[in-house]
Amino acid sequence: MKNFVLTLWIVVGAACAIVLFQVKHEVTDLEDQLASVEYKIKSDKQSIRILLAEWSYLNRPERLARLSSQYLDLKPLDPSQIITVQNIPKRDELFEDGTNIKLPGSATNASVGVTQ
Repeated sequence: MKNFVLTLWIVVGAACAIVLFQVKHEVTDLEDQLASVEYKIKSDKQSIRILLAEWSYLNRPERLARLSSQYLDLKPLDPSQIITVQNIPKRDELFEDGTNIKLPGSATNASVGVTQ
């Protein structure tokens, strides 16, 4: 009986050692994953700071004004380009074949052929 109890305790001790060894390695793997994720977060935050600085640099008002004058053919708004709600054609008028749309100001009339 004494040998049985001693053998039982040795088996239980060995089982605990094996389980403890497995748990230790799982914890080590999880710590490595955590370190990797923390490094990735730190790297992403640094990238975000760089991108925000770049965005601020590229959106300077004087740079945008220079680029818009260089590449866009924008002109100041002419008062004749503004129309009132009454000048907007109604929906049923738009779908009549060959409707003439009266454009305000210096624009010319347009003849529209709408097919349904």
